[in-house]
Amino acid sequence: MENDLTLLGYIRRTLWYAGVLVLICGMLGCGQAAKDPAEASQKLLATKIWYIDQILVNDGITFKDGKMIQQFGGIDFDRYMETVQFKSNGDFEGLFKGDEKPMILHWQVGPTEVSIAAKDQKGGAWTIKPASVTSDSFSMSTQSTAYDYPRMTKIELIFKAKK
Repeated sequence: MENDLTLLGYIRRTLWYAGVLVLICGMLGCGQAAKDPAEASQKLLATKIWYIDQILVNDGITFKDGKMIQQFGGIDFDRYMETVQFKSNGDFEGLFKGDEKPMILHWQVGPTEVSIAAKDQKGGAWTIKPASVTSDSFSMSTQSTAYDYPRMTKIELIFKAKK
């Protein structure tokens, strides 16, 4: 009987501490997705360097854990941005694997999303939906026929902040 009370007390204390932790994370916004493009931009700027975590092509994982994953009949990438940075002046710097000089694009906050493209580019921009942005990760996606003409290819890059 005494062991049951001790176990019950332990479970209660554990649940109380877990509840407090959940409450604190909720108040601090731990892992919460951005609610709008303005909040997404704040979270993107708050991390100095973002590191590639995954590449998805047509919703299939082609890169994960630092390794390319061959997809039968799929599109393979030899070049991809290992790191990216969002600058407050609107520059987006992406460093391709093996390169020393970053590619400079432009990012801007729109009414429903954040977009990334060359300064004078009219179409083909990468988009970042606010719901995909947390303080720890974000994803950017695009669709294009350039990779497998004439078929449309959907590409999603998932980046993580290193702790």
